[in-house]
Amino acid sequence: MNESWNPEIPLDLQQNFKKEKEQAFTLYLDFVVDATASMYTVFPAVYYAAAHFLECLSKYEVYPQIGLTLIRNEENGEETETVLFEGRDSFTSDISLFLKKLKGTKLYGGGDDGKESVHKAIGTSLRKFPVSGRNKAIMVFTDAYGSNDYEEYTQYPVGQVIFFSTDEMSEEDFHFCFVKPDGELDEEASPMFIKIDKLLKPMSTEFLDNIVKPLKDLMKGVSIGA
Repeated sequence: MNESWNPEIPLDLQQNFKKEKEQAFTLYLDFVVDATASMYTVFPAVYYAAAHFLECLSKYEVYPQIGLTLIRNEENGEETETVLFEGRDSFTSDISLFLKKLKGTKLYGGGDDGKESVHKAIGTSLRKFPVSGRNKAIMVFTDAYGSNDYEEYTQYPVGQVIFFSTDEMSEEDFHFCFVKPDGELDEEASPMFIKIDKLLKPMSTEFLDNIVKPLKDLMKGVSIGA
């Protein structure tokens, strides 16, 4: 179909609106992955889980923009990393490229007490999203026993947060700003916590659906403009 332009509206405004509309109907999904040395054993399972989740989303005809943020230990001078893709973009729609970047992640460092800079990585992830609606989600993968820092994220709306982590991580004090389909704040929503060792076992269709469907449902009721 040919693009049609309204001559009464400046071309640059029409182009901006088109871009905003495309963003509004796109799921933005950031993988926040612990890249410290202790993840050596479980990291292959994280890679295959990411591949399975993205494959399942495609079966629902959801093709997200995907990002990757690496958890480090900032107390040891190991800085949180935002992985960049082609054009130095923080997100890509190319699943193969994303998986290649994930597979090439260097694992090193980490805290002697089993705690990493998880809050800093989550904050970094939320700040890099180019959209402000609920069509955003983060998936956190970490074997840390807690976070050695603290941050609140109430100024960064998000649709869904899923942790694959330890029991200790589920006891951390996380303050997210969840959004309903109508744009109102969802004060009853909370992150989903799943034990990271579940990734080491075969994934059933039911397990995959329980992860993927909440992400797919973020696109329900999404709209922009009149």
